[in-house]
Amino acid sequence: MAISAPDAPSTALQVLLTAVADGVPHAWPADNPGGLQSALLAEAGEWGFPLYARDGGVHLEYPAAPLSAQEIADIGGIDPAHIHLPLCCASTNTEVLQDTRVDVCLSESQWAGRGRRGRQWSSPFGRHLYLSYGWTQHSPVNAALTIVAALSVFTLLQARLPDLWVKWPNDLWVGGRKLGGILVEARPRRHGETRLVVGLGLNIHDDPGLPATAVSLADLDIRVTRSTLAGAILRQWREDFARFAEEGFTPFLPLWKKADRLTRQSVQISDAQGVRAAQVLGLGLDGRLQVTCTDTGTVWLSAGDVSLRPQHP
Repeated sequence: MAISAPDAPSTALQVLLTAVADGVPHAWPADNPGGLQSALLAEAGEWGFPLYARDGGVHLEYPAAPLSAQEIADIGGIDPAHIHLPLCCASTNTEVLQDTRVDVCLSESQWAGRGRRGRQWSSPFGRHLYLSYGWTQHSPVNAALTIVAALSVFTLLQARLPDLWVKWPNDLWVGGRKLGGILVEARPRRHGETRLVVGLGLNIHDDPGLPATAVSLADLDIRVTRSTLAGAILRQWREDFARFAEEGFTPFLPLWKKADRLTRQSVQISDAQGVRAAQVLGLGLDGRLQVTCTDTGTVWLSAGDVSLRPQHP
C-alpha cells in the first residue's frame, strides 16, 4: 500500500515503482504527462531509486539480483505466503509489527530504516539485506534475544570471515568496521500477547555510499545473493530462537565467548551521564553487560541505555 508523507516517496512514485518492479521496461501510463514524468524521475533520483526513461518507456534497473520470495522460502523452510516483499517501505520491522499475517519482510529499499536508539540505518536500493522476522508470544521478552540473533548470523559467516565478531549488544563487526546490526522491537497486543520482531541490516554488495567505518561482504570478496543468505539466516534464526525459548541463553555462552572481543578490554561508554571509559567484565544471562568504570565502579549495562565502542577493536 502506498504511503504519502513529507518524509516518504510520493504516492505517484510508489505506484510507478510497483508497476516496474519486474525489471522489464514499461510504457508510461497514459494519464502520465511529460511534466509529471520528469518530476517522478527527479524524485526517484533523490530517493536513490534507479529509475530511467528509455525508448519512450520507464525501466527499473536492479544493481543485483532482485529478492526472490520462493528462494527465501525454500531455503528458510517458511511458507512463501507469509513472506512480504515490498519494493520499498518505511521499515521492514514496521511492516511486520503492523501486520500479524506477515512473518517475514524484506525490501529492496527502506526510507526510514533505523537502528538501536533511533539511529537511521542507510538502506540504498537493492544493495544490502533488510530483513525482519516476527512472531507473537505470551512470555516476557528476554533482552538476550538480540545477542542470539547476532550469534546466528555469526554462525553462518564465521568460517569465511575469521575477523568477524559480535559487538554487544547488536552489531556484527569485521575487524574495526561494521558489517551489520540487529534491532529487536516489541509491541504489546491484547490478552497479554506481545508482537515481537527481529530486524537485520547487513551490508552485502558494492556500495560507494558506505562510510569508511562500515564494510560489505563484497568488500571482503564474498559474493552471495541476498535471497540465499536471507533464507539461511531465517533457518538459523528459527532453530536458535526455538532453543533460546526452551533453554535460555546458557547454551549460547560458548558461542558468545568465541564471538566476543571486548571482555577484559577497555571501551568507551556513552549514555545520559556523558562519555566515560570502562573495562568489560562479562555478559549476564539476561543480556546485560557488566563493566567497571573509574567513577562508578562495577555496573550492569542494559542495551537500550548506552552506546559502547571498543578503544582498540
